Amino acid sequence: LKLQFLYLIVPVLSPAPPTTRQMAMFRGAVRSGALGARCFSLTRHNLALTTFNMADVGEGIKEVEVLEWFVKEGDRVEELQRLCEVQSDKATAEITSRYTGTIKKIYTSVGDMQQVGSGLVDIDTEEDGAAEPEPVKEAPKAAAPKKAKKKAAAAGGVKTFNLADIGEGIKEVEILQWMVKEGDVIEEMDKLCEVQSDKATVELTTPWAGKVVKVHNPVGDMQQVGAPLVDIEVAGGAAAEEEEEEEAAPAAAAAPAAPKAAAASSAPSGGAFKQSAAGAKVLCAPAVRRIAAEKGVDLSQVTPTGKGGRVTKADLINFMDGTSAKAAPAAAAGGAPAASAPIYSPEDKTVKISGRARLMVQSMNESLKIPSFGAADEINLNNLVKVRSVLKPVVEKRGAKLSYMPFFVKAASLALKEVPIVNTQISEDQSHFTFKGAHNIGIAMDTAEGLVVPNIKDVQSKSIFQIAQELGELQKKGAANAFTTADLQGGTFTLSNIGSIGGTYVSPVIMAPQTAIGALGKIAKLPKFNAKGEIEEQNTLYISWTADHRIIDGATMVRFSNAWKQKLEDPSTMLLDLM
Repeated sequence: LKLQFLYLIVPVLSPAPPTTRQMAMFRGAVRSGALGARCFSLTRHNLALTTFNMADVGEGIKEVEVLEWFVKEGDRVEELQRLCEVQSDKATAEITSRYTGTIKKIYTSVGDMQQVGSGLVDIDTEEDGAAEPEPVKEAPKAAAPKKAKKKAAAAGGVKTFNLADIGEGIKEVEILQWMVKEGDVIEEMDKLCEVQSDKATVELTTPWAGKVVKVHNPVGDMQQVGAPLVDIEVAGGAAAEEEEEEEAAPAAAAAPAAPKAAAASSAPSGGAFKQSAAGAKVLCAPAVRRIAAEKGVDLSQVTPTGKGGRVTKADLINFMDGTSAKAAPAAAAGGAPAASAPIYSPEDKTVKISGRARLMVQSMNESLKIPSFGAADEINLNNLVKVRSVLKPVVEKRGAKLSYMPFFVKAASLALKEVPIVNTQISEDQSHFTFKGAHNIGIAMDTAEGLVVPNIKDVQSKSIFQIAQELGELQKKGAANAFTTADLQGGTFTLSNIGSIGGTYVSPVIMAPQTAIGALGKIAKLPKFNAKGEIEEQNTLYISWTADHRIIDGATMVRFSNAWKQKLEDPSTMLLDLM
């Protein structure tokens, strides 16, 4: 008995939770009267109560601020249910429960700082229906095992669809749009919602046909990967209930009643699952329909390639490539303001920072930790203007558009070969930096959804024509908000073209973990002295650089700028490196 007592009580007093075998042995000992009431009281408390500690949410993060609690003491929680929202100096995250049980204690209030590894909540993880036996004085009679009702899913029933992993390193996404609501009948592969991470926008589809019973999070909320997204009642009827002995082996699930299931599936209302009827309306996702409305595109004219005759984003982009110029006047005639145009109101208005704006806050907070410096110059583009005027019709015949940007991008890559330290990335612990072999040059784009920086991969091995082609594809994706994760990942150096809007010199912010960025101002016609001392009209480009001073010094950045400048002022020299 003493050995049994020690075997049971020592694990209980230790931080590690008891095993299922220890719990079963302990209950059996209590029922048989082998252990006293005082010992049982202590043991039951430790067996049921689990402290959920604040997990490590990121390298180097020691504490977080509790922004919001989604539960309160006494609430019942399920595994992976949201507990609270916390914020570090790097990001905001929602913490989910590892256990199913009842919240007994919340350690930290909203606004307080929570240390990583310290207690967040106490959760009573005791099984439902396992009532605490009355304490006994001496040798009690063995208590009869309680019977508890337990739900066993019949064929079908309610299934929870959790948010799957949609990309390496993505922990949470924001819900942009729901394409279904509670009570809707859906088919397999129907669109459920559109979500956005810091890398891409993705539409999620359902793996089951059935009826949407519950939508867990509204539009604008952050959804954790692995957390419940929707509950779907799939064809097959309701869950059956069975009784089982508490310690007995689980009984087989009762088979569903076939007549009832058949009646449910044929009923005209309630839990009926109706086949989607093919109508005159064009099949497409709401996001595609919204883009088409903004661009003035008639979706019935677009050739669908998606499953079931759906018009996809790619279909719309391909169609717009040939009709966007004609569609623009129609969109303007509608009188709707541009997506990014602010509407004046004399009243104060509070707007939630969400979507890409929220991601921009996080990214800029990280970037502004970089100790940086700036440099600027003016570039004479007279020779480049002549070269472009000759090549532009040639490129257009080959199906692309030739702006100045492909020249700027290629010249940057050639300059990076001469000054490779500008194409480096520093480690998080700042103990080393890495020379990046690929020149993945990002192009900052101002879209209706905010600032986005896709990148052109392996510019060092591409021609100016190939760069022009890829830049055109990225611009079309930006207009349709259709960037993929691959488009936005892996950038090593960035150019921002503020000159397309106007302006001369700016102070661009480095996109961490990169170490340099350039901002292109407008091209202005200015009177300048030439080499002969004569005044001539010059096409002048303003360029502003920002560099990470931990890696790059001022002289190095100016050398890079001079190399880039020389290739643009005399484009023929680029031929030497292109052969």
